[in-house]
Amino acid sequence: MPTPNAPPNTAPSSVHALLGAALFLSCTAALAQTAPNLGTTAPYGIVSGTFTNSNTSPQTIVNGNVCFTTGPVTPPLSIVGATSTPCLPAVGLDQGAALAALNGQPCTSLGAGAVTLDSVVIGANPPGTIPPGCYSSGGAMNVTATTNVTLSGAGIYIFRPGGALNTGANSRVLLAGGACASDIYWAPVGATTIGASAALSPTPTFVGNILDAAGITIGHFAHLSGRALAFGGTVTTDANTITVPTCATFGTTAAAIPTLSEWGIILLAGLLGVAGIRSLRRPMA
Repeated sequence: MPTPNAPPNTAPSSVHALLGAALFLSCTAALAQTAPNLGTTAPYGIVSGTFTNSNTSPQTIVNGNVCFTTGPVTPPLSIVGATSTPCLPAVGLDQGAALAALNGQPCTSLGAGAVTLDSVVIGANPPGTIPPGCYSSGGAMNVTATTNVTLSGAGIYIFRPGGALNTGANSRVLLAGGACASDIYWAPVGATTIGASAALSPTPTFVGNILDAAGITIGHFAHLSGRALAFGGTVTTDANTITVPTCATFGTTAAAIPTLSEWGIILLAGLLGVAGIRSLRRPMA
């Protein structure tokens, strides 16, 4: 029989409340960035209104399709793909839709003004090593000459400079830890200028998909593993190699996956232990 005048047993309700709070605090949404659908722009290495190639020897090589409205009738370059003059309207619409999808995502601000990506420190990473995510700035994003920026880890990378995108001569944006050029997107407000390289090398100078109607200039001997998409704008090349990435896209939809953080698991285990002890101490009927 229950002990007379014993206080009511509140263990179950209080423990349930604590467990609910623990789950609420420890279940966090692992939010993935969203890769936009490039649509009809996907096969293109170059999309432009005005296309200019500054050097005929050695030739610029484009491993992908090319389209432009104004440019040479016989471009002095090697195109391993189709050439369209002008670009189809659908290409411009799809570029605009992809850009809108990039600009509509929440981003981590790297600064209110111009930022230097090779000096950025994120978490415990060394300067210039950047994990997947969306990053914005109030001004230009720059890479200092002769330095490297390393994109490390499989996932979607989005960079949204509030101004221009500039990389210095002989600088490189490198991939590590499963990062893929197909999953990297650059969406600057201002024009893009990729710095020259001292020699044409199979190692890319720059990686990712550049969506920039303000214009894209690729410096002498620079190698782009990605796409130069500037529908309605200008693309300028100079003895470059531009290769449309072939690796599989990491993902085209964002997912919120409930996960228990390490501290959440510790808290939950502790509460379960407390619940077990209190249950053992309950008076027997």
